[in-house]
Amino acid sequence: NRIVNMKKGCFLLLVLLSLIYGYQGYKVVDTYVNDEIKIKTSGKLSDITEKVIPVLLETPDTGIVRHARHIRKDGNHLFMLSDNRLLHFDIHGNFINQIASDIHEENDVFIAGYVLDTNADQLFVIDSQRNIGKYDYDGNRISQSPIRHPWHTLSAMVFHNGYIWATAETLVKAEDTPDSYLIKNELFQLDTDMNILSKQTLRIADTGRERLFSGSCISELLVDEEGVYAYSPPSHTEHLLKDTLYLAERKKIPYLYPDGPSGMACIYPVRKGQRHTMSMCNRPAGKKLTFCFDHENLTAYILPEGFKDDFFGTGHTNLHPMDIYNKSYCFIKSGKDLPKNILKNMVNEEQTILFILNPNA
Repeated sequence: NRIVNMKKGCFLLLVLLSLIYGYQGYKVVDTYVNDEIKIKTSGKLSDITEKVIPVLLETPDTGIVRHARHIRKDGNHLFMLSDNRLLHFDIHGNFINQIASDIHEENDVFIAGYVLDTNADQLFVIDSQRNIGKYDYDGNRISQSPIRHPWHTLSAMVFHNGYIWATAETLVKAEDTPDSYLIKNELFQLDTDMNILSKQTLRIADTGRERLFSGSCISELLVDEEGVYAYSPPSHTEHLLKDTLYLAERKKIPYLYPDGPSGMACIYPVRKGQRHTMSMCNRPAGKKLTFCFDHENLTAYILPEGFKDDFFGTGHTNLHPMDIYNKSYCFIKSGKDLPKNILKNMVNEEQTILFILNPNA
């Protein structure tokens, strides 16, 4: 009887969810109608990947790797920003070189961002004085030129299909109050000399419900089979699962805006992957939330502390993508965050270990 009651309870829960989705104008894909969507508030890395690879990063001559961010992987190459340094390692953690070493704080110049051209083994590096430099993987500067466009902020960049794609914020006068300005987000297609080939205003992706655009901050530009899209992590996560289900349905019939230069020109609240759709959300009071939807197992992970590392026991993780297609993710730990069995293999307790996983395998 207990099992029967549990089944009835699950059935009633599904009916209730269907009514809620229907009331809010959502259509759920056929596969979701006949299966139970599992929602978990705790999860382990083994739930989304079969293997985690630890990479002990060698300490460069310029000092230990701290506050590493914007980590990118291209084959056996690893790149990351750390304390205004663009560091280049191999897949085993051996330090190779520092790219754009002439950009340093003593000159009051900072690295604002970089993108990889993986086909040519080159990087495009942007500094705080609005210059863009092209470098090869050996660290040689090939060219440098100023960015002359009147952008208020260059928010994200990616190199895809032979072009540089960038999102930029521009200030435009409000029609009703000419003395005030509004922020306009646009997607630009540029050649490698940063000449504009086309542009269009970015739109919030259609999720089947009304959404007010409030000048969302573009976090990244990413790529899927439909083209380039922008990612902006939501601060309000109550609709994230329903939005993801709706987007999964629409993916069966790709919707390309007719005035788009190449594929999608949307702002998505999630990073799209082959199997897992993910989002690392910023919530009020500085708290973060990891959202992951497994399309194969129909499981949604809504995790206030992130996935727990059950491979190396390093605690909860903050996952970051390592490529523009969201095929690989990583997290970084060092010092007190590492268990003793790992620390004994390190030369210095302040060394950093990069952990790499492929959740979409």
